[in-house]
Amino acid sequence: MSITITSITDFLAFGVGAITTFPSVRIFCIYTGVAVLFDYAYQITFFGACMTLMGRREAANRHCMTCMKVRPRDDEANTKSYRLFCAGGSSDVIKPDKPHDHAVMKFFQKQYGPFITKIPVKVLTMLFFAGYLAVAIWGCTQLQEGIRLKNLANDDSYAVQFYNLEDEYFKVYGPAVAIVIDEELNYSDSQIQEKIENITVELEESDYFHNNTDVTQSWLRSFLSFMDGASLTYTDEETFISNLRDHFLPIVDPYKIDIKFNDDNTSIVSSRFYVFSKDTDTANREREMMVEARRIVEDSDIKMLAFHPAFIFYEQYIAVLPNTLQNIGIAAAAMFLVSLILIPHPVCSIYVTFAIATISVGVVGFMTLWEVRLDSISMINIIICIGFSVDFSAHITYAFVIAKGINRNERAIEALHSLGWPILQGALSTILGVVVLSTSEAYIFRTFFKTMFLVIAIGALHGLLFLPVILTLVGPCNSGQVSPIDHDDNPKEGVSAEFGSGSLGYFNQAMVNDTELRVVGDGTNTEKMNDNNTDDATT
Repeated sequence: MSITITSITDFLAFGVGAITTFPSVRIFCIYTGVAVLFDYAYQITFFGACMTLMGRREAANRHCMTCMKVRPRDDEANTKSYRLFCAGGSSDVIKPDKPHDHAVMKFFQKQYGPFITKIPVKVLTMLFFAGYLAVAIWGCTQLQEGIRLKNLANDDSYAVQFYNLEDEYFKVYGPAVAIVIDEELNYSDSQIQEKIENITVELEESDYFHNNTDVTQSWLRSFLSFMDGASLTYTDEETFISNLRDHFLPIVDPYKIDIKFNDDNTSIVSSRFYVFSKDTDTANREREMMVEARRIVEDSDIKMLAFHPAFIFYEQYIAVLPNTLQNIGIAAAAMFLVSLILIPHPVCSIYVTFAIATISVGVVGFMTLWEVRLDSISMINIIICIGFSVDFSAHITYAFVIAKGINRNERAIEALHSLGWPILQGALSTILGVVVLSTSEAYIFRTFFKTMFLVIAIGALHGLLFLPVILTLVGPCNSGQVSPIDHDDNPKEGVSAEFGSGSLGYFNQAMVNDTELRVVGDGTNTEKMNDNNTDDATT
């Protein structure tokens, strides 16, 4: 049940990410979502079959390499090969050891659980949670969107040195935006000249471009000034084009690439001029400059477009935040429905959705404070965050709901006893797996580490501290169901048939105790085991 819930929620999270407008994010989510499905099929078929065969081998007391009956130790020969392949234990009937908990599980049950359920600790935890949310929300307000060009290269790259110097000394002059006139016009018409000039002046007078005629590169403005100085006149388009081609362009050669004539050189089918942006030292400033330039040219009667090669990167500044919010919202709703269907307690769905929201806010807020921008890279990790949020919250919440105890404190301790160590183990192993990326010279890999670290750390903090304390304060009342695990580590009263296989699968109970329940028939029913029952419990 546990891997079913995890696989479905992860697949849905990546499925939601696959509808984004960013091709890189879409490809990653499609690939990973399909991989999750294949991995789930592998776990419940091939891997499960292998585990069954391994269990039968152990029950028959056969060697793991040769599958031969293991001989008693007093029958061992002196050769190393015999001891390696044939010896090591008794070939008689195996008497299973008494089930026992891991030391960390006992720590969660005996020390950590009782500690966090004390009233002063609860108060401090809720204050800590409120402070966490406040800092995270403040961090969200400082969010920077988009990836800078220099972040696409390694730290020691020549390009990074260039962009650093440009930012330090020349950022007052930003990208030269090309304003392309994409239709055939009669440039000798004074009204056309006036419209083009008005658009140029409007761009120059905006807050994002230099208001300096010496900086703006307009062939039309320069040509009209040239004709005034050279006492050239024109009465029609033919004379205008003749003066342009025969007198102006041979002298001012750079403007040749800004004008496109028709095949017989009698009219201009397209042209362009440049306006220089200013003070584009932040991603938000770059985005606003691009939006303003496009707005001005789109409001014109003339068919125009504003373009710069860097606009392909500025585009994500516009789309990344709406796409991220859309993905989080849709994924949270999907996780709510999945948990409502698969976890047989409606309260769990509310807590799972609440945890997804607070973990996502924390990841976005603290990654901003850690100098990570919201871009396609961090967006992928936020999508992953949704899947991990379900893993951390759904397990501990459901464990609390069905745990045995006369009050909320005891049930929270029982839930931590069952799942505290698996959650901690999973968090530490994942962090260790990505910590090597923290020293990478590439911004992309460091960003992946930072966001993944925040996802795991904040998720584990919710699963091991915030949620257990919140559940002790506002958790659902005890429904009378009991947990398959008892505090004194002895198998006492079992669980009802309703939770016979679901709770065991959901808690990954093999890590705790494989011999506490006797499963009969198809494994969906359990029969009660008494304290005095001395028979071996089989599963």
